[in-house]
Amino acid sequence: MMAQISETLKDKIAWAFVLICPAFFASNMLIARGMNGVFPPLSLAFARWFFVGILVFVALAFMRQLPWQTLRQEWGRILFLASLGMGLCGGPVYLGGELTTAMNIGLIYSAAPLLIALLAFIRFGEKLSYWQMLGMVMGLCGVVVILTMADINRLANLSFNTGDLWIVLATTSFAIYSLGLKYSRTSLSQIQRFGAMSLGGALWHLPFVIGEIAIRGPWPDFTWAIGGAIFSLVFSASLGAYLSYGFIVSRLGATIAGATLYLAPIYAAGLAILLLGERLEMHHLLGGALILPGLWLVSQRLKS
Repeated sequence: MMAQISETLKDKIAWAFVLICPAFFASNMLIARGMNGVFPPLSLAFARWFFVGILVFVALAFMRQLPWQTLRQEWGRILFLASLGMGLCGGPVYLGGELTTAMNIGLIYSAAPLLIALLAFIRFGEKLSYWQMLGMVMGLCGVVVILTMADINRLANLSFNTGDLWIVLATTSFAIYSLGLKYSRTSLSQIQRFGAMSLGGALWHLPFVIGEIAIRGPWPDFTWAIGGAIFSLVFSASLGAYLSYGFIVSRLGATIAGATLYLAPIYAAGLAILLLGERLEMHHLLGGALILPGLWLVSQRLKS
């Protein structure tokens, strides 16, 4: 009876995470914008992944689950994936946050599953239904609407916000990283590989941080705002998002977990309005009206 109650409670917690997990993902977008002018962007990305990696490795060491030999064998693949998922998908988000809104970051980033499906189709020949193809077209058109602010002249003149282009780079990198996770073989558990890639992401950022300090000057004095941002990035945007999403998948399945992908940009938009004073513009509505249904179509399983 206790086991039955325990399993039921786990499922209830998983359903609660369906609503909480999108806020974890959205927190990264809000901090990317909110820390503009407060702390250097590349240093912020370095601090995030350094502390995440250290915490995961300490926990694994405490549980005696650090397979050093396997880590040495797979270090090349780990660094490659880290350069994509924590490197090109890390610093550029915070660079973009200096120039674009949190709402733009959320909406553009939500197109990542569309790119994953497209790249899987091109590179690995994964099958797509007509509805999924329609969803990809809708989603990518929605991204163009956001990049151009629904102004066709911007597209004709190739005039885009540089911050939005940084987010496009990060989104594309995340899509490639996701496929790399799927198709690269490993003997590590998910949490072991995540911890190793986190430290790899910190290592990837290190030379850029040195260059950033040389150009922008030394880091500002520590404040509660800076400490709070780094704490949120480590425990909310990283560990919270990763662990809660994995728990949802394990208890409720990948289809329900995909709901977090639809909710994250909505959370980001709502919180950006409440906390950062951003305004909801027509191009956000038009872009979202294309991206979110497109995302839903692409996520649907192929019918047999």
